[in-house]
Amino acid sequence: MKQSIDNVEMLQLLEKKQKLLLGIKVAITLDRMDLVRKLAGELRIITEKERSLYNKK
Repeated sequence: MKQSIDNVEMLQLLEKKQKLLLGIKVAITLDRMDLVRKLAGELRIITEKERSLYNKK
């Protein structure tokens, strides 16, 4: 049961990561470096959560 919860959480994190990466791409295209920095910070947090979930396994 715990593993399925971790898998669902991992999938949710991957979805968020994809959306953030797309947002970063758009922000770069629009030359909005302030937005790039904000989204990159959020991406870093999600990546850290993803690593902690992966290391639990």
